[in-house]
Amino acid sequence: MEKIRKEDIDILNDTRVNCYSVMTHLTVSQYLHLVDSAFHKRGGLEGQRETLKSTTARRIRKRMVQDIELGAVLPPIVLGVIVDPDTFQKIDTNNINKKDLMDLIQNNQQDNISIIDGMQRTSALREALENNQNIEQHEIRIEYWIASQINSLTYRMLVLNTGQVPWNIRRQIEIVFKTIIKEIRQKYPDIEIMDINDERRRSNPGQFQADNIIELYLVFGARKEKIDVQERLADEFTRQDFIESTSNPNFTEIFYEVINYLTRFDKLFSMYKDSTIEGYFKEGKDLFSSQPACVGFVTAIALAVLGRPGLDYTPETQNQKWNDIKNNANTLLKKLEKLNNQNLGDFLDFNTLNELIRKKPGKSSYFEREFFLQSFKVLVEENFSIESMTPCWRSY
Repeated sequence: MEKIRKEDIDILNDTRVNCYSVMTHLTVSQYLHLVDSAFHKRGGLEGQRETLKSTTARRIRKRMVQDIELGAVLPPIVLGVIVDPDTFQKIDTNNINKKDLMDLIQNNQQDNISIIDGMQRTSALREALENNQNIEQHEIRIEYWIASQINSLTYRMLVLNTGQVPWNIRRQIEIVFKTIIKEIRQKYPDIEIMDINDERRRSNPGQFQADNIIELYLVFGARKEKIDVQERLADEFTRQDFIESTSNPNFTEIFYEVINYLTRFDKLFSMYKDSTIEGYFKEGKDLFSSQPACVGFVTAIALAVLGRPGLDYTPETQNQKWNDIKNNANTLLKKLEKLNNQNLGDFLDFNTLNELIRKKPGKSSYFEREFFLQSFKVLVEENFSIESMTPCWRSY
């Protein structure tokens, strides 16, 4: 390998999603030390593809290892770096040098560094170094995507990976899943998100399974209540709808706030107790213990704020519509806070809900999702100005 270029770094400001793209180079030993933690956590990204172990993959990696030892130059490895907003604002594109950049990254928490693209190359570099210590000073190209919001990295990742086959939108979202959950917990400490491996069941309002939050994020971005999270989504339209949604810099922030409002209604509804009601929905906390109800609530707001799939509102319009919904929801929440148990029960009208939900068609697994989507669409369309949920339940 012959080094020709002398510049330390090349930095560009992506004003579309407000992040920096920084191209630089590190020695093999510097790079492997930097990403050691991320690599052992499968890229530092939940859901990131592990090192491939198929016969073909092993043959390709073996060839890559041999090429590295012979001085081959690999395509840039892409690392995502999330920094706090104050640090992000201090990045001076005109004067930053490689030392400043490395200080910024190395002073950052290791959990905030992710291998977005390059797990297979990282494996090959580790293997090549084990075989031949002489390559530790070989230089490799690294591209950093530095942002203060996970939404910026999500959008870049979705767009950059669209051409990859197979493409699984759920796996892509899982890549940034840990950061999304982390940010929700930081912004709203009263929301309890139980980890995927946590076998506890929801027992109190404001508790959600992490896996269900992933699904809510997906339906919010896709603006569809019907998303099969167990299968690969090869639907080009769903993919494009999600990319359009995340193109709003405030997309993730709006989603976090929607989850917060879901929690506020959940906690307020949970004040209602009645042991005499027959049916699935007996107490107030039962409503958002139902994932279809959560999906309906989130999708109804997504459609109102982001626009129907194929008819996307501008970011400015989206932000305005979300502010209007928040104001309307706040008015209803204040009204509900003053109700006693009897009046809150009259507002929820679980008798009507239970009677209608029992009419579930045997073969329609999406019936409850459609039911609650139509219900909460009425709530949004009526600007949250309703005397009871009866017209919502009767809308399907």
